[in-house]
Amino acid sequence: MDAKELIKIVKDVIDYLSPLQTPTEQSIYNYLLRWSYLENGKNQVQVGDRTLAKEVSKPAKGKLSKSKGLAPSTVSDCIRDLAKKGHVDIIEINRNGKIYKVKLPSEVEESLKLKNEKNGDLKKEPLEDYFTDPERRKIIFERDKWLCHYCGDKVTDKNATLDHLNPQSKGGKHNKDNLKTCCLVCNSIKSGKTYEEAAPFLLKSIREKKQKQI
Repeated sequence: MDAKELIKIVKDVIDYLSPLQTPTEQSIYNYLLRWSYLENGKNQVQVGDRTLAKEVSKPAKGKLSKSKGLAPSTVSDCIRDLAKKGHVDIIEINRNGKIYKVKLPSEVEESLKLKNEKNGDLKKEPLEDYFTDPERRKIIFERDKWLCHYCGDKVTDKNATLDHLNPQSKGGKHNKDNLKTCCLVCNSIKSGKTYEEAAPFLLKSIREKKQKQI
């Protein structure tokens, strides 16, 4: 993901996602965005509630501030609300914290609506949205026989994801032809990249997976 793409993501977050969040939710989302897309070009990041509370509170705990920072329970509540809004997904919880999938504005229905409203053209909202519509997502999974497009592993309704062949950051749409069933591992590797860019990493992951099965 190059600098222009990252700048576009940040602009869209500020214009079309932040208005849908409370100030605390904005701080938490921005931290997760910082350590996912902006740091390593991936859509996932792992962090515990206590660490997240500590890190998000740092800017407010200067010498002139009386703030004691966020409590982990407050962070948990905000994460729950962000998940309900569809701004993040909690992929896994383990002893090292939670693994989050950070959604971009282009993946959030309310954000898309806000963008169209600000542009004064509601007709620009995607007509064939097979990404955010749960029923239409199932159509893609069934079309692909619940198999990951990249590694061929079987997926279920609990761990299946959809990958954009042409990434959203490069103008990829939510239509049938641009969406493929994907497992969580391959989705994390492919995220934000074209197939050509991701191929070496995908092949490495597939080889390592096969070696473990021997």
